Parts: sequence; structure tokens; C-alpha cells
Amino acid sequence: MPSRVVPSRVVAATVVHPARWTRRPGRPRAAYLDNLKVVLVVGVIVAHAFITYGDVGSWAYHEPSGNDAFLVVAALAVSLGSLFAMGLFFLIAGLLTPRTLARKGCGGFMRDRLVRLGVPFMAYLLLLYPFVNWLGDLGGASFGSILGEQAHRLDPGPLWFVAVLLVYSAGYAVVRTLHQAGERGHLSLPAFLGLLAAIVAAVTVIVRLWFPIDSYQVFALHLWHWPQCLGLFVLGVVCAERGWLDPVPDAVRRAGGVAAGGAAGLVVAAFALNSDDLDPFAGGWAWQAVLTAGCEAVIAVGLSVWLLGHFQRRHDHAGPLGKALGRAAFGSYVLQAPVLVAVAVSLRGLPLSPEVKFLVVAPVAVAGAFVASWVLTRTPGVRRVL
Repeated sequence: MPSRVVPSRVVAATVVHPARWTRRPGRPRAAYLDNLKVVLVVGVIVAHAFITYGDVGSWAYHEPSGNDAFLVVAALAVSLGSLFAMGLFFLIAGLLTPRTLARKGCGGFMRDRLVRLGVPFMAYLLLLYPFVNWLGDLGGASFGSILGEQAHRLDPGPLWFVAVLLVYSAGYAVVRTLHQAGERGHLSLPAFLGLLAAIVAAVTVIVRLWFPIDSYQVFALHLWHWPQCLGLFVLGVVCAERGWLDPVPDAVRRAGGVAAGGAAGLVVAAFALNSDDLDPFAGGWAWQAVLTAGCEAVIAVGLSVWLLGHFQRRHDHAGPLGKALGRAAFGSYVLQAPVLVAVAVSLRGLPLSPEVKFLVVAPVAVAGAFVASWVLTRTPGVRRVL
């Protein structure tokens, strides 16, 4: 994904008049966005390690713990992360999209997106994720039979994210080709954030009537997650065009953090009170599902804005290692599944508890994914994709 930005006032002008954009030689990378992407990718890898040993979601390999305390920690970590993490990826992508479209034009932008997003998605769908499932199956089925099952299921694993981002990017390119960005609207940033959270919550409730959490769709599109993902992508492009989050105002950052913390506490309390039956949280008109949708919207919007502001203020710097990690973040997301499953499978015979294996596998998988990505990003041809 792109990782260089220019001041928001330049972005806003170039979306309306792309010809005004001029590249600034030696413009430094947006270190805070690189650092935030790295933290998010690390969080995703750790979450998948929790799923491996906590057995709290779908994954290619499971070695579940019997320790109740660990299972609770794993469930909370994965559940709370799912309430905002993917939306924050889409917010970052949205913040970077207007500038890229303005620089490349619609045709160049779509060609770039098809290479950077479409090629990894197809490679994962047709070969890499079937290999991951075969590896996690421990020889229980032949690779050919798993390929046949994949042809039926069309499951891209974690790369559902890039397929959805490709759809959103194409939609934005079409909209901006037909209609240029207008001037700043009448809504203030706080009002826009509140309205966005309300819309995301309402649409989430409606969508989950038909597509509850963890339901399956072709290409594993996670349709139950789309209101949050689309809402945060829209937030990113709108704020990039209007300069609203460059930087995040202090009052907005603090309010977002407080709102997100309150919503997180509320949904955790609801989980604790209904721990014997969590199915009503997945979707429908049950109060648990409505509460989850509302809290998820507040957390996704509020915590994302807080994190963006926090990284702008505290982590807007990077040395050579930080720059290398930032450049490798997207590739690490792509490579995390085969690396994590390979590490977990290689340790399956050791006389260690699943909790101890988690403590080993998570950091080794993080390091392995980033090292592999760094090597590939320095490989001619491959680095254009990753």
C-alpha cells in the first residue's frame, strides 16, 4: 500500500484539480502511518496465534488450550480486536487514496490497484491459502483434494481484506471521475464522526440480519463487517480531502478515546453476563446484537481517531529499522498465514503447553513474516506487488 503522504491541503486541492499536484523531491515518509500499520499487522498476527491456541475462530491449524484463563484472554483479545482493527486498516487506506488517485489518474490508479491488490489476492486464492490449509491439515488430505475444495469454497483467508479494498478503491475512482470533490461541507468534524458512527451502527444491525458474524460468503467477503470497513474508508477519504485529521484535533482525539473506552467496557460486560450463550451477539434483533453493533461502531470510529492522533503525536519518527518495517508491513500481512502455520506445525511435537507455545509462536511468526516480506520487497518484480 502507498506510504508517502503530502499535507492535507495539497491533497484536497489535487483531488479537485489533479494537475496541480507536484512531487516534492526527498519528501519523507509519513512515519506515523507506517508505524501504525506495523502495529496493526503485528496485532493481526498475534490474534491469529491466539486463534491457533485459543480455538476462538476459523483458522487453518488449531491446537487448543484447555486452560480456561488463557481461553478467556484469547477470546477477549480476538473479539475486541475485531471491533476496530480491520476498520482502521481501511481508514489508513482511505487517507492515502485521494492523493494516489490525483497523482496517477483513474486509469493509472486502477492499474496500480489491480497489481498491488489483485495479484496477491489471486495468488493467495489459487495457491497459497490451499497450501496453508494443507500444511495445517497435517497430511490428513492430499494437496489435490484441498485444491478441489478451494475451487468450491473460494476462500482467500486473511486476504479478503485486499479484495474488499479493491472494490472500495474502484468505487471511489468511479465516483471521483464522475464527480469532483466539493468544498468543505457544513458539518464539523465531531458532527461528522457522530453521524458516521450512528450510520455504521444502524447499517450493521440490518446487514447482520442476513449475514451474522462468522457467516460464510463466496471469497469470504465478511459482509457482516462491511458497514464498519466502508464507513472507515469513507472517513479516510473525506478527511484526506478536507484536511480534517491532519492533525487530529486534541479535543476530538480525547473524546474518541473516552467514547471507545466506554463502549468497550459496555460490550465486555455484556459478554461476561451472557458468557453461556454468545450466539445472540452475532446478529438479529436480540438486544445483544444491537448493543454489539452500536458499541462496535463507536469503538471503530472513536478508537481509530484516537490511535491516529496518538501516533501523530508520539510516533511520527522512524530510523532505518522503522522504515524497513513500514515498507514490509503489507507484505507481512500477506505472508503471515503460511509463516504462522508453518511455525505452529513445526512445534506441535514439543512437550509444551499450548499457552507456552503461543508465547513462542507469536513473536517468531511476527519476525518471520516481516523478514520474509523485507526480502521479497527487495526482489525485482515482486516488490512492485508487495
